[in-house]
Amino acid sequence: MASQEEKQAQPFADIFDEDEAEKSFLLSKPTCLIILGKPGSGKKTLARKLAQIWKCVFIEALEVIQMNIHEETEYGLKCQELLFKGQSVSEELVTEMILKKIESPEVAHFGYVLSGFPSLSEEYMTISQQIEKITNLKLKPDFLINIKCSDYDLCKRISGQRQHPDSGQIYQRNQWDPNIIEKHKKEKDQQEEENEEDDEEQEEEETAEDPLMVSEFLHQLVQRPEDILENAEERVGMYKDIMLHPLE
Repeated sequence: MASQEEKQAQPFADIFDEDEAEKSFLLSKPTCLIILGKPGSGKKTLARKLAQIWKCVFIEALEVIQMNIHEETEYGLKCQELLFKGQSVSEELVTEMILKKIESPEVAHFGYVLSGFPSLSEEYMTISQQIEKITNLKLKPDFLINIKCSDYDLCKRISGQRQHPDSGQIYQRNQWDPNIIEKHKKEKDQQEEENEEDDEEQEEEETAEDPLMVSEFLHQLVQRPEDILENAEERVGMYKDIMLHPLE
């Protein structure tokens, strides 16, 4: 009764849920999102997860290059030719592949999550021209998600990244630094003592999270040039100087 009286006492209250309204809107058409943020802020990771959740097409430079090479398209054959010659794929070619993918029937049906475009590189198009391309898309983005992170925390995270040369997999410091791994292991041991019922689940998690404890694997990890602290700071500074204002 009390709840009914409260509802009657507020005749001008909004009975619609904004979250539900936005969800209904997203489901009424192909969902289209763009992920923005400073270099190394996790745009690709978030974009990939959102694409899986919303059943959209994940679009990103490396992804479209690999897809075109795998499908042996005209673009893919051009990429292969350049890579065999030891040359990098041009910014113009990458941009064409991204825009072609956005205009594909697959994306028209499922929607997209776009990451890494606009690009910091202005080799082919300026930032303003790239933004204009996005605003003129037939299937315009419904939401722009901007990942915010302090420069200090971001550069610290980037400089702590290491890559496995054979697989190309990137690992964060908490996955390869023996000191941090040991610290986390001690914390888990303490939790296990407090919660003995969850021992089996926690042991499974340890096995999944700590494969890098093997010394043979650890010594193979390398730091990429772009992940060196000074270079990371330069990239973040460049983003703020040439990208941030046009995007806003």
